[in-house]
Amino acid sequence: MLNFLYTKTLSLLKRGKISKGGRNFLGRVCFVGRSFLKKKRYIKIDFFRRINQFGFLFKLIYDLNRTRRVGQVIYQNGIISCIVLSESLKMGNIIYSGSKINLLNTQIKIGDALPLKFMNLLSLLNCIELKPFKGAQLMRSSGANCILIGKTLKQGILKLKSGWQVKVSLDCMSTVGVVSERHRISIGKAGKHRELGFRPKVRGVAKNPCDHPHGGGNGKRSKPKIPVNSYGTVFKWKPTTNTKKDRLKRRLFKSLSENSKKCKK
Repeated sequence: MLNFLYTKTLSLLKRGKISKGGRNFLGRVCFVGRSFLKKKRYIKIDFFRRINQFGFLFKLIYDLNRTRRVGQVIYQNGIISCIVLSESLKMGNIIYSGSKINLLNTQIKIGDALPLKFMNLLSLLNCIELKPFKGAQLMRSSGANCILIGKTLKQGILKLKSGWQVKVSLDCMSTVGVVSERHRISIGKAGKHRELGFRPKVRGVAKNPCDHPHGGGNGKRSKPKIPVNSYGTVFKWKPTTNTKKDRLKRRLFKSLSENSKKCKK
């Protein structure tokens, strides 16, 4: 019965994925080295998790479009959805997702999704909302997590791995634990690299002058003393860090919702 539910519902949750191949709305190449992907189907994931029900994890899914593992959950009211899995979650585990729970009878476990006001201090969290009822936007990649340092009357203080501290509303949803990691993939052949959406790299000297600043000339030609990329900017002997961002990192708190103009100030 569960296998029938898995095959039937997973096909309903999948949608086609469009690849542009590095081209804009005019069809011109704006990003060099990208090609059209092989046909893939995108699995829709529930980033809200406000069902207020207990769920049974009955399937682990390997998703090529993501760097973390995905699981399929069936809830008490019959709803079936896909969620981002936390570490140490296995088939058969029971999880809770919602904003209403009696904390006296139940304990918060790994994989449960609750608002920040119910979370314990110094707990590892992932899939966090920046605004209530907007869906998870923080800590969704593989191995990502943050720590709940403190709480105020209306906001919770989160410490990221980069050292920044973010203030989020206590009504925002979050999941307990660290995001699960996917096993490393060995590409093994050039055809698989093409299917991932990458084109073979070509030296700038071997191109035409209309395609690269190093191109053109008769016969073989070496690159100039100051090499540039295809966009004409110097990419060697030049610092890659931005000093403006280093100044912003000195601030203790960071508001991710404020405008970029305020950040520059």
